[in-house]
Amino acid sequence: MRIDYENRVWPIKSYHIWNYTFTPHLHNQIEVVYVVRGSCTMSIDNVIYEVVQGDFIVILPYQIHSFYQAHDCEMIVQVFEPEFAPELIPRLGKSLLRDAVMKDMPQDCVYAFMKAESYYRQQADLRIVRSYVGLYMSFLYGRLEFVAMNTADYHSVLHELLLYIDSHFTEHLSLELLAEKFHITRFYISRLFSQRLKTSFNDYVNQLRIDYAVELLCHTDMPICNIGEASGFECERSFYRVFKQHTGMTPLQKRRQGDNRSAEIDSEY
Repeated sequence: MRIDYENRVWPIKSYHIWNYTFTPHLHNQIEVVYVVRGSCTMSIDNVIYEVVQGDFIVILPYQIHSFYQAHDCEMIVQVFEPEFAPELIPRLGKSLLRDAVMKDMPQDCVYAFMKAESYYRQQADLRIVRSYVGLYMSFLYGRLEFVAMNTADYHSVLHELLLYIDSHFTEHLSLELLAEKFHITRFYISRLFSQRLKTSFNDYVNQLRIDYAVELLCHTDMPICNIGEASGFECERSFYRVFKQHTGMTPLQKRRQGDNRSAEIDSEY
C-alpha cells in the first residue's frame, strides 16, 4: 500500500535504499540505519565505519554523515524526531556515541525495526509505528556508550547552513539567497562545500532533492510528472536529467524497482 502524499506529514521517514551514495549532510532528527545485505562505508563526524549485513548504525542529531563505496548494499534508513526515543533526549546536545555501529543485535530488534518500516509504508496508525521504533530503540539503547561532546563544533556556520538547506531544499535555493540570510559571501559558502564536504553546493542540494523524489516515487502514488516540482526542481526536464545522473535510471524505473524490493521485504517479515 502506498502512502497518500497529501496527508503524509509524519515525524518519521523510512527509506528502503540500494547501493546508496550520499554526500555529507546533517539534520536535527535521530537516524537509524539497518544493513539488510551487502556492505558500505560510512563517515560520521569524520570517523569512518565499514558496515556489513546485520549492522545497526545510530546517528544523533547534527552529526555530519555520509554514505559511499556501497557493495551490493541494501539498507533501510529511518529518520525520526527525538520524541520517538525519549531515553535519548537527556543525552542530546551533551554527548556523542563512542561507537555508532551496533553488531549482532538480537533478532527481536531486527523484527521490530522491519515492522516499523512495514507499518510506515502502510500508513498505519502512527502509534503502532512509534511502538515498534520504541521497541527496537530499547534494544539499541542498552548497547550505546556515550562520551562528552565539544559543543562548539555543533554551532558552526557549516552546521547552520546544512540545517537550513535540509529544511528548505524543496524551495528555491541559491548561493545568493544563503549569503544574504547568513551575512556571508557566496564564495565563502562555495569554499565550505568544496573543502569540508568535497562537493559543490548545487550537487549537494540536488542530492537532497533526488533522495526526496525517490521517497515519493517508492512510497506514494504521486504522479511522476508532479514529483520533480514537489522535490524542488524548477522544470521537469531538469528533474529527469539530474535524476538519471544520480540514480542511473529513470523515475519510472526507480518506482518499479521500489515496488519489487518492498514486496520482497514484506514476504520476509
